[in-house]
Amino acid sequence: MSKTSRHIQTLVLILFAAYALAPVYLVLLASMRSEADLFSGPLALPWPINIDNFLRVWRESGFAAYFFNSLKISAAVTVLVLLSAPLAGFAFAKMRFAGREGLFALFLAGLVVPAPSVIVALYGNLQTLGLIDNQIGVILPQAALLMPFSVFMMRTVMQEIPDELIEASTMDGATLFGTFIRIVVPIARPGLMSLTLIVFLFSWQEYLLPLVVLQTETLKPITVGAASLQGRYGVDYGGIAAAGLIAFAPIVVLFLIMQRSFVRGLSAGAVK
Repeated sequence: MSKTSRHIQTLVLILFAAYALAPVYLVLLASMRSEADLFSGPLALPWPINIDNFLRVWRESGFAAYFFNSLKISAAVTVLVLLSAPLAGFAFAKMRFAGREGLFALFLAGLVVPAPSVIVALYGNLQTLGLIDNQIGVILPQAALLMPFSVFMMRTVMQEIPDELIEASTMDGATLFGTFIRIVVPIARPGLMSLTLIVFLFSWQEYLLPLVVLQTETLKPITVGAASLQGRYGVDYGGIAAAGLIAFAPIVVLFLIMQRSFVRGLSAGAVK
């Protein structure tokens, strides 16, 4: 690649980065402005920095409860998926049993079923089970809706593990589950870390299911609770911007911690 091509490539990447970060910058500015000066010099960085919007949203709007509800729901969904999907992916990738391909095709069919199309039937089932206005009624369906993709991803990751390692472990007297825990899980760790981040992200930003299932204000997650900042006669722009940044922060922190494993996990199976 010539020097001119590299410069053009760098310029294009800078433009794309600026395009992607501009909305984040505007939200950051809005979160640090009072309502009075929100629209005065909208691109200028305020000084001194005002964090009143963050404190007000966290303390007075019940946003702390929404935040921890989201944390609890997303963590529970992630744990459920991580306890189930890797085992299913290992079975589909390494075990031979009758109906394996048909059952895997059934899982794949779940990838094309949009959540809104099953929400009415799901609501009826949850009402029968007494799980309406219960966070378990959000956790279990979310885990189920994420399972098809998770099993598909884990099967792809498990296929990269050499059969010889599994056979050698079995010959040494290890049980199949012992082989999975001691041999498969450490090798598949990047894929598991990627799955953790993806599942947590999808659960964290879910809006429709909590909106339909949860009715008590103290049980609602951050995506539903943030709507309370928009009143009937006005919109708290600074509060909404601060709430958005608070909601965005855990995902950014989680990605920064797991970014190496995330990239390695997504590339698993891409190269033979």
